[in-house]
Amino acid sequence: MKRIYLVIAGAFLILLVITSMLLSLQKKTTTETKKDIPFPTSVPDRGKTGQQGNESSTNTPSQTTGGDQGLKDLDNLSNSFEPIETLDFKAAYVPTLNKIVVEKKTPQAEEMFNQWIDQNQLNEVISNTGGKKNILFTQNKIIPTPSDSIHKLENKVKDFFQLIDDLNSIGKGSEQSNNEIIKQSSNSLSSTPYPLQPTTSLTYYAQCGDQGSLPLPDGGTLCSAGCGPTTVAMISSSYVDKKYDPKTIVGLYDKNNYLLGGDGSRYSDAHELLKSFGLKTTDYLVFDLEKADTVVPQLRKYLSAGWTFFTLASFCEKGCGHYFWITDIDAKGNIFAYDPAYGRYQIPYNENSRYPYPLYRLAFGVK
Repeated sequence: MKRIYLVIAGAFLILLVITSMLLSLQKKTTTETKKDIPFPTSVPDRGKTGQQGNESSTNTPSQTTGGDQGLKDLDNLSNSFEPIETLDFKAAYVPTLNKIVVEKKTPQAEEMFNQWIDQNQLNEVISNTGGKKNILFTQNKIIPTPSDSIHKLENKVKDFFQLIDDLNSIGKGSEQSNNEIIKQSSNSLSSTPYPLQPTTSLTYYAQCGDQGSLPLPDGGTLCSAGCGPTTVAMISSSYVDKKYDPKTIVGLYDKNNYLLGGDGSRYSDAHELLKSFGLKTTDYLVFDLEKADTVVPQLRKYLSAGWTFFTLASFCEKGCGHYFWITDIDAKGNIFAYDPAYGRYQIPYNENSRYPYPLYRLAFGVK
């Protein structure tokens, strides 16, 4: 009997170590739970700047523009640069220095880092965050190493020895009950707060991707203020034809004399263009700067019927209007979207990771 316990314990220890290593690579997202309140029937008029004005007294939303923030609220390096490590270098944003630190692992590290920047079309993002003066190349290891994974492993080891004690205290027990203990323990380690794999049937475009420098009809570039047409491009390419990339959609905005420039674009134009492609759309769902947990119940009803959402939300107190495409809501109320700006490195992107932002202003269903 003791031999059986030792075999089970050894297998479980290996499982714990492997699982802990995997968990240490994942980002933990938390969602604050709030009490639901009634849905609004009007939307504040923020005009082109996305700033709050007088509240409308009708159910018809004003022609609010979105995308006026472009990547303005990405001028914080912590929001615009994800950690990366290759055989030649390790790079990450270090808050204490307010710089992107590049630890050189090989003599060609600096060259390979610059090549990586070019390949991932991050030059404009780097420029928006102060340019290369905010990049520090060093031979020293100064990028902080998170200790969360170590603490998690310590806790798992403690749990393991507690399990050994429990097993030793069992006088008689069936093999089935032991297997059930192991099954329950392994299941408790497998939950994840966001999908690890993108929905491959849908198309993603980054507004600061390879077409990020595309000029807009009324000024600015796709990278700085093109979240609207980029979101339309993702929906159109996924549901209609792959030919509808951001460049094509921007051309159609220009041809139809739609507003598209430094002040952003109109959701009504996006609605009209998507309908012209033969897609089905709903009426506007109007919110009053509501948090995610308030809008989830209504959106979930539409999602269960096959709708996805072209969405306008604010990412700061003074407007920062931004468009994205909601494609899913999980059991915990996390809203996942194909986000042309923030979702470049996580597809689909968990919008709740910025809670209490974004604050939802308007959405319409499309399929």
